[in-house]
Amino acid sequence: MKKIFLVLFVLTVLTLAALKGSLWYLTEQFIEHQVAQAKPFVQISYKDFETSLAGSATVHKLKVYIPSVDESIRIDSIKFTAPNLISLLTIDSQLQNGQLPEALSLIVKGISISLNGKIMQLLDNPDVEPSQVEVFSTLACGDVYRIGSQALSKMGYDELVSDLVLSYQYQSNLKKLSYIIQYHINDMTNFNITGDLSGISSLNDFKKGTVQPGKLIVEIIDDSYIERKNRFCANEEKLEVADYINKHLTQVNEYLASFGIKPEEGLLNAYKKVLQTSGAISFEADLSKLNGLQEIQTFMPNDLIQFIRLKLYVDGKRINEISIDIDKDKLAEVTTSDEIKLETPDQIEKKKAIIIKKYRPVAVASLKNFKGYRVKIATVKGKHYKGTLNIRDAYYIEVIDRMRSGNITYPVHIDDIKSAEVFF
Repeated sequence: MKKIFLVLFVLTVLTLAALKGSLWYLTEQFIEHQVAQAKPFVQISYKDFETSLAGSATVHKLKVYIPSVDESIRIDSIKFTAPNLISLLTIDSQLQNGQLPEALSLIVKGISISLNGKIMQLLDNPDVEPSQVEVFSTLACGDVYRIGSQALSKMGYDELVSDLVLSYQYQSNLKKLSYIIQYHINDMTNFNITGDLSGISSLNDFKKGTVQPGKLIVEIIDDSYIERKNRFCANEEKLEVADYINKHLTQVNEYLASFGIKPEEGLLNAYKKVLQTSGAISFEADLSKLNGLQEIQTFMPNDLIQFIRLKLYVDGKRINEISIDIDKDKLAEVTTSDEIKLETPDQIEKKKAIIIKKYRPVAVASLKNFKGYRVKIATVKGKHYKGTLNIRDAYYIEVIDRMRSGNITYPVHIDDIKSAEVFF
């Protein structure tokens, strides 16, 4: 009898060892395959990895090099978890066959991006037009029109370190998938998204566009970013923080009005409360009655709010006044108009709250009004210059191209200028 137990014990140990070895080998093959697949775009290296018979695999100390920008992103670890060992061993074949495993989770820790690196510095490119969201965010923030690496550095950041969690549970009998997305940027912000999708039989349903969204909860929790940004923008505007917040809200009202958008007072008060308390804001909605996302375009804003049962909470307290009035004709006119108005810097400053910065054509005779602005100059001889404008005299302008090794100044005669654009 003892020999039988001993044999069973040895067989169990050998089986577990074989499973562990197989899991290690398959995990290594899977990782190397993913690294090879990504190689045309990025180069990935890692220190080591570990596996668990409970159904997980973790890769440690990754470095993702992006040749196109000559920059690397560091990641402390990536952990992949399946419900059990069998699911983990067969996941690759399931996905290739269009099958959806019953549950998966991906946990990425310590994603580090330096503010001094080329990736973050791309955000400061003055030749890239700021988005409407960036314009909205930086209203009443001095001359700042986007929060890039320079602004973040002044706020006290030297790198962005974040964690990401993606997980889901799939109920094949109900054709329903419940998901969770959590993204935390240290000393900045927490984003939490939970929801469910229905009508899922296989991965092909995502390609067909037949998946039906259901309940959705979006939560944004501040982690010191709002307070830092308030202080930064107040300093840029040379105001106290409370005065900056009030000025920002005034310009937000003006900015939205310029697009024909008039939010309920309760919405503006909710936004003000978030700025003042550095608190949390969350949205809840039920999208299950929508027949595809294209149907959203057929609704008036307030009808859509009612239809999807949208709820808004600030610091846990529900905001009841969340209706929005939109002048569709004005919105369409503002977003589609190609009309360009030549303005002086003083006129631009007065309308600063509603201007979206971009390169705009100006008359050559008006260039004298834009000393110190970014410009694009085309000459009658086919030459193109881009840089900072300086007015040398009545006959010559200078385009200063600022480079790391120093500045290059290009003198251009007024009569040689074919066209001029100014970034404002």
